[in-house]
Amino acid sequence: MLLWVCFAILTASVVALLLRPLRQTQVAVVEPAAADLAVYRDQLRELDAERDRGLVVDSEIESARAEVARRLIKRASGEASETAESADDTASVNRARRIYVAITALLPVVGIGLYLLSGSPHLPDHPFSERQTAAGTGGDGASSIVNLIAQVEQRLRDHPEDGRGWDVIAPIYLRLGRYADAAHAFAEANRLEGETVRRLLGFAEATLLAENGIVTEPVRKAALRVLELDPARIEVRVWLTLAKEQDGDLAGAAAEYRDILDKAPADATWRSAVSERLDLVNRKLKGEKIPEEAPAAQAAPSAPPPAASGEMPDVSAMSPADRDAFVLSMVNRLADRLKDNGKDLEGWIRLARAYKVLGRESDALAALASARENFAGDRASLDEIDKSEQNLGLQGKKPESPQ
Repeated sequence: MLLWVCFAILTASVVALLLRPLRQTQVAVVEPAAADLAVYRDQLRELDAERDRGLVVDSEIESARAEVARRLIKRASGEASETAESADDTASVNRARRIYVAITALLPVVGIGLYLLSGSPHLPDHPFSERQTAAGTGGDGASSIVNLIAQVEQRLRDHPEDGRGWDVIAPIYLRLGRYADAAHAFAEANRLEGETVRRLLGFAEATLLAENGIVTEPVRKAALRVLELDPARIEVRVWLTLAKEQDGDLAGAAAEYRDILDKAPADATWRSAVSERLDLVNRKLKGEKIPEEAPAAQAAPSAPPPAASGEMPDVSAMSPADRDAFVLSMVNRLADRLKDNGKDLEGWIRLARAYKVLGRESDALAALASARENFAGDRASLDEIDKSEQNLGLQGKKPESPQ
């Protein structure tokens, strides 16, 4: 209602400005005939004055009086036609004034009529936040994930000290084959959030792949730090052994590989890679000619196999099946992280949005329910969760199964 009152005030103001010229006070105008008569009278009085002073003779005065009389008669004959023309001009001005007033008055009426005919005054407003959410949930899963990555990157540009953001984006970069970006993100996460085995492993793996399998000093330091935090993670010794191999210490590398295999669990997924590496080093020690050496990076535990081009394909170039698997793996990683750290409000909202994109509304509702449990008593966080639920179109629905 207030909006319509504002519209009415603005319309009235515009109409008043348009009609302002018609309200100006008219200046009194002296009729031309009366002005001429006054001039002629002055001329006659001047002739009498000159005669009294003896400046002119009577014959000249009579001749001048006759000329003034002739002008008066001529002026009187033309007065009637001028009066008719003046009346016509006045009528024309009045008609133009009435047309101007009518058009000015009709402008708001026509505008309102066109809006009621072509507009939608009955529809509720659509805030920008809701339009942005609707746009983010449209399209396929890959484009939505790309949009989410862009949002996280923008967040990190604005807030580079957001350790949680670096921790979220780092494994995604690694899966996309953006190894240098992944290494930087893992390094920032370790600096801001503290060193953990997972982050150190991710940093070492990303750096190793970014350097084409060369074990640099940062990789060696990360491996040693992992062994300090978790001595049971013997697989990271592979990176230290690779460093020996690359430095030319083949005998020492072979001994390390054998010791790693002896201590490795039988079901370790990286045993085959270490065995291949040991076989290759033994062949070198025997002096055999190796035509094409296998990339050392493939010996890194948990390292994704490089594509033929040396980089993993972009998400937009993946097949539908690979794309779905990629999206699902990212969502599952986020869900697993939230199980360990439930105090990440943005993470819960992001997880619910991802489930919504995948069409899993029940899981989205369960994620929001878990968020409420973790933020019980925090009014501001609960309000944010309710707002997100409304924006996702999940308000009033109930999950079919618990998270």
